[in-house]
Amino acid sequence: MSSQKNNKDHLDKFIKDLNQWVLNIMSGDLTSRIKSSDAEDLKILCSNLNIVSEMFENQLNKTNVQLEQFSKYKEDKNKEANRLAIMEERVFIASELHDSLAQTLASLRLQVRVLDESLQGIIYMKNNRQFKTAELYTDKRITDELETLEESIELANTEIRQLIGHFRSPQVVDNIVSEISNLVDNFKSENKEIKIFFQNKIPIIKLNKNDELHIKRIAQEALINVKKHSQAKIVRVLLMSYETGKYSLIIEDDGIGIAKSCFIGHDNEDTGEHVGLGIMRDRAHQIGGHLVIESEPGEGVRVILSFNEREN
Repeated sequence: MSSQKNNKDHLDKFIKDLNQWVLNIMSGDLTSRIKSSDAEDLKILCSNLNIVSEMFENQLNKTNVQLEQFSKYKEDKNKEANRLAIMEERVFIASELHDSLAQTLASLRLQVRVLDESLQGIIYMKNNRQFKTAELYTDKRITDELETLEESIELANTEIRQLIGHFRSPQVVDNIVSEISNLVDNFKSENKEIKIFFQNKIPIIKLNKNDELHIKRIAQEALINVKKHSQAKIVRVLLMSYETGKYSLIIEDDGIGIAKSCFIGHDNEDTGEHVGLGIMRDRAHQIGGHLVIESEPGEGVRVILSFNEREN
């Protein structure tokens, strides 16, 4: 009877300790352990249960370490994403500046150089007494050059205001076909001596606003290059669609062409032409497209932008 009573007492104590252990584990205390029983058969069970507790605790510690590592990884990724976003924004701003203000400033620099040369020539003539003083102030060249310079400064001021407005509220392009058509119309009105033709063979195209803006800027830069460098008589602008689902924008002229050094293997050279062509390639890359520039001296230039339809 005494032995049975002892076994019952051991069992009751074990069940009480087991119940407390279960409650501790359920509350999240994985450091909880069961006190070893004096009964041999229960002692082994207590030991095994404590081993289970230790396994739970070790697994929790590993999980916490993994969570900390994942949290740090996620934080690093967020920092990298922010860094890339800042870099993309800087590239975008640089592209916008080049496509507008930088072009005007380059023109201003040239006009100031021409004005300076004219003034130096007049000063030289005056010093050699080949001009009367009154003639110095009625020289038509100086007046014309000053007027051109004033117009360019006003244009630069306008473009600065437009850029500020653009960066405050990003430009929305409603329809790429109409935008290209507007660029052609503006080119036609500003360059009476150059004939320009626009042909659209795209019935309907769905692009996100970012892609539309990049395509417009590529067309704008190509037409600026035609105006500044090509000496062309005829320019053709085409929007094409293909059965493969691809699209292309083609701008070609019959001008003097451009040196291969401007677009093959010299992207790192810091000149306006190289920077402009590099930005055009970057814009094409941003929309998942491909830009090809074909030219031979005296054979004109063909700019081909290939791209796919991408909705928002």
